[in-house]
Amino acid sequence: MRPVVKGPAPQPEYKPYGDALDDLAAQLGLFCSYCEQPITHAPEIEHVQPKSLEAGLEFSWENFLLGCKSCNTVKGNTPVDVTLVGFPDMDNTFRGLDFHSDGKISIKMGLEEDQTELMSATVRLIKLHRHPSEPAAQDRPTRRDKRAELRRDVWEVATYVLGRYQADGTIADLIAEHLAPAKGFFSVWMTVFADHPEMLNRFIDAFPGTARDCFNEDGQSQARPGGRL
Repeated sequence: MRPVVKGPAPQPEYKPYGDALDDLAAQLGLFCSYCEQPITHAPEIEHVQPKSLEAGLEFSWENFLLGCKSCNTVKGNTPVDVTLVGFPDMDNTFRGLDFHSDGKISIKMGLEEDQTELMSATVRLIKLHRHPSEPAAQDRPTRRDKRAELRRDVWEVATYVLGRYQADGTIADLIAEHLAPAKGFFSVWMTVFADHPEMLNRFIDAFPGTARDCFNEDGQSQARPGGRL
């Protein structure tokens, strides 16, 4: 999950909260803050703490992220204690998840116990673990939930162009500045190209609002300053 920086609030309050959409898109790009898919139509302002439960945060920049329809619908009005859940604007959530070629997501091994709990709570909140192969019906995606399928498809594209890049490094611009942002799923690109620091840094720069301080000079993830992982 891509760690992001929203920056300071461009204005003190957003009434209606929908007025924040352009500012969020300019800062973060039109990508879901949770599943990372590109939002090609009808982007939604995601209230980290539901506005139906925390009315005082309905118009607050600090409580906004961008969401796709699937993540926003799944999360719904679930009560959120931000001290118990990892969020991409607070933590280096990229450190907490592993992405796999079949579209699955898993909690990264080797985390501290409290970090594992944070990321497990995040996955449960957004139901990012949903996958067609899961045995339990509640752990399989609905017909409209294409997140796992899209992750798998982008993994296949990224794997293919990795081979092309290794054969012809001159296509780096095309991959990093055009193809990856168009396809979305930052973490998939970062995983597939993990052995190519020059490309990792280009992906970090290509996706607006990515928290640069969550990565070292080689593009490898590191603890977020002031974050919990």
